[in-house]
Amino acid sequence: MGILFRSWRRFALALVVASGISGCGQGASKQEVAQREIPKNDTAKQASPTPDLPESQAAGLKSQPASAVDESRDEDQAAATETAVTLTNSLPDRGKAAASEPVVVEPLSQRQQERLLAGRLNGGMQFSFRQFANMFLVSSRLHFGVGIGLMTSSREIADTELQSPFPEFYEPTLREFLDAIALQTLSEWKYDPTNKHVKSDVKDRGPVKGLAIFEFREKPREKPFTVTLADGWQSEDKGHWLMLIPPSFPVGMDIYEMGTYSADDKADEEDLSKKVRAEVALEWAKRVHPDAEPDDMRPAKVGQYEALSFEALVPSQLGKDLRWRQWVFMAGDKCYFVVSTILPDLDDEIFPDVEKMLASFHVKTKPAD
Repeated sequence: MGILFRSWRRFALALVVASGISGCGQGASKQEVAQREIPKNDTAKQASPTPDLPESQAAGLKSQPASAVDESRDEDQAAATETAVTLTNSLPDRGKAAASEPVVVEPLSQRQQERLLAGRLNGGMQFSFRQFANMFLVSSRLHFGVGIGLMTSSREIADTELQSPFPEFYEPTLREFLDAIALQTLSEWKYDPTNKHVKSDVKDRGPVKGLAIFEFREKPREKPFTVTLADGWQSEDKGHWLMLIPPSFPVGMDIYEMGTYSADDKADEEDLSKKVRAEVALEWAKRVHPDAEPDDMRPAKVGQYEALSFEALVPSQLGKDLRWRQWVFMAGDKCYFVVSTILPDLDDEIFPDVEKMLASFHVKTKPAD
């Protein structure tokens, strides 16, 4: 490992984002800044994709004690990142960029790209895109033998907090992994064979090998599903999730896209689909009810899809319990998570609308680009 780090240090490379970022983006709405008050089981475990609570549903829930952070691991990761290639998704240092020499990056062939994208990795992700990209450049080099640079010239993308949709047992392909990041950052990704993100302080050096740059650019995206809103309800598209708001309460129902899944052997696809559904359902249930067990997940329907449902009363900061309901299901190779939180006093008013919208859920025949 030491030889690997020294060789990368010798390159003296700095990956920088393209210039031209202007402004810091618009302020978030109150719904978007609602703090996720129940933390992950271990915030130091980048590899653990245990989900946080949904943004719109978590605002009123009481917090539970946070787990201790493994500071030594954070320090080791920071040192490794500094020793290897540095990646910054922020405004570049124009002075240093001007003094740096262009670097030739040896591009991957189409076959090499496909092999890399088909490779599997741990599905954990957290921190902002900018922070995660710095760490991922090192960890991907160790895992794939290729340093993978996640680059963007968008401050909105760079500042987006990432959260893994994948259950802990599942190792996504790199393509599925990049797709999950693109969903959360409202962007699309593309392999970049150029050297525009790479600079060096070393003159007249040869081409750099073992480096793959994937650039993320903002792009509007049409939802791959439809749902018929109940009377008086409104919807807000949040990228990888859709917030549905009733007329009488700030939150009512959210629909989350929880990643795409594949089996190396097609014969295993049905078993994988069932396991993904079961694991995602249990992980989310445990966020609000730590004693939840697999037998607590009940069969249900969301549109035409077979789902697992869970229901519990959970304490809130409103001084009243909230009724938490969730549904997890697979539609083809994609997993969906639906959640609803309602005050019991409003249950008779709001929940019938939730049931109607669940029944109307439909995945489009042709996925949206």
